[in-house]
Amino acid sequence: MDGRKERILQAVVSDYTETVVPVGSHVLAARYFMELSSATIRNELSELVDDGFLAQPHPSAGRVPTDLGYRYFVDFLLPQEIVEPVLRRQVRQRFLEVEPDVEAILELAAVTLSRLSDNVALVTGPAEGSSRLARVQLVSTSPGHALVVVVGSGRRAQQRTVEVDPSLDQEAVNSVAEALNRAGVGMSADELESSPMPEVVPRAVVLEVAAGLRQLENRSALVLHDGVRNLVRNPEFEDPNRLRVVLEVLEAQRILAAVVGQLAPQSGVQVVIGHENSLEELQACSLVLTSYRVGTQLWGTVGVVGPTRIRYARVAARLQLISQVTGEALARVLA
Repeated sequence: MDGRKERILQAVVSDYTETVVPVGSHVLAARYFMELSSATIRNELSELVDDGFLAQPHPSAGRVPTDLGYRYFVDFLLPQEIVEPVLRRQVRQRFLEVEPDVEAILELAAVTLSRLSDNVALVTGPAEGSSRLARVQLVSTSPGHALVVVVGSGRRAQQRTVEVDPSLDQEAVNSVAEALNRAGVGMSADELESSPMPEVVPRAVVLEVAAGLRQLENRSALVLHDGVRNLVRNPEFEDPNRLRVVLEVLEAQRILAAVVGQLAPQSGVQVVIGHENSLEELQACSLVLTSYRVGTQLWGTVGVVGPTRIRYARVAARLQLISQVTGEALARVLA
């Protein structure tokens, strides 16, 4: 594409993103290209339509970007945007003050990103994969029974019940938990079952802890989202049926986790526009995604879902900020 066409495409994308009104040659001439005649701009617009970068909804209407037009804009014309220092400091302060809990941090990331992007925010935690024991807690619930809280890697928990000696009170079951933690932290379910444990730890408790770890391993990645109200405000989703299919995907955690997991980049920002989405229900949307790390370990994904006219440069910059502060906050908790 030659330079003039690029400038016109960029102007159409910018104007349509702000106004949601098809952009005509007179608007472009008055706002962006006073040195060009309307006739020259119309010719360029017609060629951009013929090449698939723009569409004309009605014969007398202006032009709107197509998925291909947005793709060219993102790949070649996207301006570099930075997050204002004041906003950056405010976001960092929120993450310094958040409760030192994994899910609380991920929830804050989703809420903050939805506000910063004016769209739906997605945040995933890690799929457990091969879960290892981080901590065990035992609570005596009645004579002969105790609640087992199994905390795996990633700080996700599973609760189970186990039969114990009726003579064991809370102080005694605390001693069992302490002994098991000293001997078993860092072990997998198989290692717990096959390794010798202190005599004070009943075999039944060991088996329940191992079963709890296996239950955690079967969980898919945690997916949190926030900002559905932002989606509703977009005119693209005034049609209840179009909105409904998107909301159904957002509420289906397993489907959403699979989609995000397939797309999540190892580094950098990935943009998936309209019909590039493999899931038909999301083909009216764009997804902007990046990964976050805890130390050197890839942990999860943060992303934004919005209409295809999303403000790509702004979203990308703010997404990278949330990725960074989320990883830093989790590193402090998990240290």
